[in-house]
Amino acid sequence: MINKIRYKLVFNRACRLNQRGEGLIEIECSQQNRRIYFSTHSYVRPDNFKHGMVIETPNADSLNYVLYTMVQDIERIELEYIKRGVEVNLPLLKEAVRAHISPAAKISDFGMQVVEQSERKKLTKLNYQTLLNNIERFRKGTRITDIDYQFLVAYDKWLRESGIMHNTRISRLRLLRALLNEARKRDIISTNPFERFRIQQMVSKKGYVPTEQIRKLEHLNLSGMEDKVRDAFLIGCYTGLRFSDITTLRQEHIKDGWIVKKMIKTGFIVELPIKELFGGKMMLLLEKYNGNIERLTKSIGSNSAVNKILRGLLDKIGADSKITFHSSRHTFGTLLGQSGVQLTTIQKLLGHQKLQTTQIYSEVDRLAISNDIKKQSKGKKL
Repeated sequence: MINKIRYKLVFNRACRLNQRGEGLIEIECSQQNRRIYFSTHSYVRPDNFKHGMVIETPNADSLNYVLYTMVQDIERIELEYIKRGVEVNLPLLKEAVRAHISPAAKISDFGMQVVEQSERKKLTKLNYQTLLNNIERFRKGTRITDIDYQFLVAYDKWLRESGIMHNTRISRLRLLRALLNEARKRDIISTNPFERFRIQQMVSKKGYVPTEQIRKLEHLNLSGMEDKVRDAFLIGCYTGLRFSDITTLRQEHIKDGWIVKKMIKTGFIVELPIKELFGGKMMLLLEKYNGNIERLTKSIGSNSAVNKILRGLLDKIGADSKITFHSSRHTFGTLLGQSGVQLTTIQKLLGHQKLQTTQIYSEVDRLAISNDIKKQSKGKKL
């Protein structure tokens, strides 16, 4: 026999009024002579609460609606567990409500709980927050158990019709799949609907700048911000660093012909032998700024502003219209690959986070990188 929990609203259980003479309304959950309470964070005067409801206030109807919705939300957690054959006691109910880990939990609450408790990077957490806000706009109040195959089809269609770029759409679906995998591990759902829903592959949207065009860019007679943007882009081509890593590049990161820097996006530390890379082009650029790279990296502005200036520069050298600042990173990897540098070395230089979990990359040390670059750079300069 199911020991059903009973729910009701109670007023001023602590017999203590606030400075305005108001008491707290709470939700009482009772089962076999035991009770737990959840705060509604709602306060009213003693004469405005009677028979389990708010009375004689201008907003009484609205407040009662909110209060009973809160009661229903908690009871729904119990009912979802019962449907799954789980007998619910008060400690289980309390933990499920507190941690948002029940089948009735909203995906937004559950998602943020999971992400905040994880060791994910700050940027990844922000991406999850964007996803959850996005789902809330698509279908307000979505619960974990609401997400089935049909939901995914509709959500994917909504993303496309909202003008979301292909790779952004794929990224959000992947994040949602990861959250549902977490829900499955916690026995909140029995199957992940992504087992039936196929996520498309991301498409490469960034081109690269060929060697002859890089040479043209190097020889452009520029000044002011155009000169700085050109040089920052070339740093990306010479080192493979992202925009965020270039703007935070400081002289302290450069020593003995190496750049050693923790990447902003992934937290992975890259070590770049700039004396050998592309014949030491990065060293020559450092000389231009008299060993004070901050003169450049601190002053180039935002990514979007830089891309606007870069577009004009790239038009002068006849570069592909798809080229953006991030293309410098693709240029770095592509040109090294074309010159015969081993893939494992390129991936190490690019600082891909997956290298931390693979034995082959852990064996690629500074000496191996330096020797590989020296060998391939002979007669194959950028």
